[in-house]
Amino acid sequence: MIKYSLKTASRTSELALYQTNAVIAELKRNYPELSVELVPVTTKGDKDQNTALHNLGQTGVFTKALDDCILSGNADIGIHSFKDYPTTLPEGLELLAVLPRDGYYDAFVPGEDALDLDSPITILSGSPRRKAQWLSKYPHHRVQNLRGNMNTRLDKIKNSGGGIVSAPGLERLNLLPSNATLLTWMIPAPAQGVIAVIGRQSKSLNELLAPLNHRETYRKTFIERDFMSNVEAGCASPLGALVTTIGVEWFFQGILLTEDGGKRVCIERLINPKQWKTAGKYFADILLENGGQQIMQEIKVNQPIDVLCLKEITPKQRQQGLLMGLKLHDINVLTLLPKTFSVDKSSFFIVGSHFGATQLLLKAQELPEYGFCIGNKAYEVLRKSKYTGVLKTFASSDEVLNYIDEKQLNSITYYGAKNTSADWESHQIKRCITYTNNAAFTRLSRQKWDAIAVFSPLGIKSILRYNKISRETPVATIGPATAKACKAFGFHNTSYSDISTFTEVLKLINPTKK
Repeated sequence: MIKYSLKTASRTSELALYQTNAVIAELKRNYPELSVELVPVTTKGDKDQNTALHNLGQTGVFTKALDDCILSGNADIGIHSFKDYPTTLPEGLELLAVLPRDGYYDAFVPGEDALDLDSPITILSGSPRRKAQWLSKYPHHRVQNLRGNMNTRLDKIKNSGGGIVSAPGLERLNLLPSNATLLTWMIPAPAQGVIAVIGRQSKSLNELLAPLNHRETYRKTFIERDFMSNVEAGCASPLGALVTTIGVEWFFQGILLTEDGGKRVCIERLINPKQWKTAGKYFADILLENGGQQIMQEIKVNQPIDVLCLKEITPKQRQQGLLMGLKLHDINVLTLLPKTFSVDKSSFFIVGSHFGATQLLLKAQELPEYGFCIGNKAYEVLRKSKYTGVLKTFASSDEVLNYIDEKQLNSITYYGAKNTSADWESHQIKRCITYTNNAAFTRLSRQKWDAIAVFSPLGIKSILRYNKISRETPVATIGPATAKACKAFGFHNTSYSDISTFTEVLKLINPTKK
């Protein structure tokens, strides 16, 4: 009898917990003595319920936080809706099991008003794939964005002409309305309706989860996801794929559409189940050769440029990027931990970041009368505090150092990070460490980007340990020190702005160059 403890990372929505409990139930059925601890995780998709998913940025908006939880050692496995998981796994993780598929079609749920599909109604959907296929069939309709958990989506749908949602998701929660229509004509997302278990690469975990892996579902979804990967279509592209069974053979259906549904390429083929390893790429090649390549080019022209943003951003900054033709895939690349400190009796002080300024808030009244802030964020934090002294802002550490040398100032203390690009001591500036800043060494599923926005030397260092990003990728940085660090790592197509702000960094990225 196995005696083993397992930590399972899971989102906390009702549907996510259903999926997690389904996996736990199967584990308990196979291993009655198994101890399972649930580790709740909040993802970027959970935090931002307003932005359309295809504009939210970051590959795996519902999955990366669970991956990070596993890679940090806080969990052993993560439970996912397989259709949401990127086709490439981060280094150190593997697909351990998929449960039998319990459904795959989408459902149309009508609103409370009388429905007339011949009228120019507005329906709701958060999926480019659903939108494109619906508009291909009903070009006189309008489709608006739909976000939220299942109950929230159903409430929104009631006040509209109707909405499209995943039938398996509603059925699992006993929420599928009696007047809903199963859209058997709409090809679902690859791996829709499948629950997947992702975990650390581990022989013991692999052996533990092996009894849960449903071989037929695993192979069918492999074909669907491999098809998507080779078409190079992610969640922002209107692509569908489904493998079903007909007698002793399998039947593949694939579709790619323009975003408005005006153009479409379909493929339907019977397949010998023994060809599951090569079928996805084979079908993708056929689709691309028969008009799919032209559709993909049209999709890419109309979509914003994909930018790996090496700092977490606000919803306002995300919208700002979209208005500039940039989709920002933001990730946290630094671990910041406050330290206990005392304020020195100096004549001047320097603070170099928003986080650094925040550490000074409780001791604002103890600070010298004159302060130098590197960047507007640090200035705004102190100006809104109890600090009543005189503040001067600078765009970079080099700029403030030049000012200090020119004015021949002395008796200065720098308050801020342990790791900093500036050589404060050579300018007779005392350092007071108020927080530690270390590279987070995040692992990405996606490795190819149109551009990278970098905001610290530690940021570029963090992203390169476990990721193989092309050094030909254009890089925009917050200042000269960060640009120098990027070039030292081989990114020679690097530029920086004379004004060190988030907006100015984005302006360096040309949205027409993909």
